[in-house]
Amino acid sequence: MKTIVVATDFSTSAENAMLYAGNLANTINGSVLLLHIYQVPVGMNDVPLLMVSTEELKKNADAGLLRAKEILKANFNAIDVKTESRLGDVVNEVKDVCKKTDPFAVVVGKHGASGVEQMLFGSTSLAIIRHLSHPVIVVPDRSQNHQLNTAALAIDADVENVCVQKIKSMISDLNVQLHIVHVKQEKTASLETTELVSQLNSNFSAIYDREFSHGIETYIARNNIDLLIILPHKHNLVERLFFKTHTKELLKKISIPVMCICENEGGT
Repeated sequence: MKTIVVATDFSTSAENAMLYAGNLANTINGSVLLLHIYQVPVGMNDVPLLMVSTEELKKNADAGLLRAKEILKANFNAIDVKTESRLGDVVNEVKDVCKKTDPFAVVVGKHGASGVEQMLFGSTSLAIIRHLSHPVIVVPDRSQNHQLNTAALAIDADVENVCVQKIKSMISDLNVQLHIVHVKQEKTASLETTELVSQLNSNFSAIYDREFSHGIETYIARNNIDLLIILPHKHNLVERLFFKTHTKELLKKISIPVMCICENEGGT
């Protein structure tokens, strides 16, 4: 049975992401693992002071997970739900859980925050995406429609490096209609995508828009897309620039869930 890992901090945004994951688990006949990672708060004075005991943190974490499980089971009684709390670094602990469970996907919520909260979210979510080889689905808190009928794969000029088999498997499990979209920011010749379109049994659209995220937003609205799939690159300096700009921009602006699929774990 495929497992969906939900990284939760018990916020409203995380609860929305959890319910999205519950619907996803129903679709693929899978299970859900609710994961909460907590850290020890330290007060800085002349000498660092432990503000809360690890035992108390563990107790609160497990109580929060129990409440979250009850909410999820109330909405999706048939799915199997497990919980796990861990002390440590968020990225490292999520990586370790993925190595042990080999999940279908990791689901996280996105707060509709601004300022420092948004900066911290961007840092953590991008770090999770960048260090996992498993798909990561970011669910905006403003996304209340959890239906999943259509998905759009956003591709850049590097068509040959699209992880076709991984995407085919995901689309088959999700049972969605796939669209492929390429946003041209310059009026250049279209990509050669015939083989890719055939392999993924999809349709292809190339649109011109000077703003990448605006082009994607427009396509999503016009085609009633429920899930956006992106392929963040992370192998060299140029691709890292794409990862830091386009990926972060899409996660910030797109109002539907975004699935990030990276072919290899980690970066160089």
